[in-house]
Amino acid sequence: MAVEAELKARVSDPETVRERLRQRAEEQVQTYRDRYFDWPSGSLDGQGYEVRLRVAETATTSTTLLTFKEPPVHYSGSKPENETTLADAEPVAALLATLGLVEYIAFEKHCRNFRFTERGRDVLATLVHVPELDGTFIEVETIVADETDITAGLDAVRAVLDSLGITNDDLTTEKYTDAVAARRHGATFRSWGKP
Repeated sequence: MAVEAELKARVSDPETVRERLRQRAEEQVQTYRDRYFDWPSGSLDGQGYEVRLRVAETATTSTTLLTFKEPPVHYSGSKPENETTLADAEPVAALLATLGLVEYIAFEKHCRNFRFTERGRDVLATLVHVPELDGTFIEVETIVADETDITAGLDAVRAVLDSLGITNDDLTTEKYTDAVAARRHGATFRSWGKP
């Protein structure tokens, strides 16, 4: 079981952070077109699960991914993650619908990805802008083998954030799905499928 040890933060100075990341790795610009699925009751999301179809596009390529995330196993929000590449999203979307899941939210993320090594670990740092949300975010993640390795993985993630000038006060655990839904449905909307 692979676990995505990840921290997310708001970025007050995106250009400075981007320049620091470009000193560490080549920048890859991608647009993610994300679709999230759940039971009509919202019970998967309510229990911390995620079912996502993503089309990741660059200027010249397009990759479709199916991701299933299990509930968090750490206070940071780090989750076990299972992901596979697909030839086409639509047959899987049809399968999910046949199983009774519905697409409850879809949105775009504009991403600048940087892959490098920190403390001997492969790290992905992503500057994220969601057009429907204010500001820029950074996600820094590394894949760890299991729950016992999360703390060490997060230490590497935290070292990257420190080097970028990101403080603990900048960290957030708010999900994009919740934030986009709140923007679309008004400030009182907390989470799809929840009162």
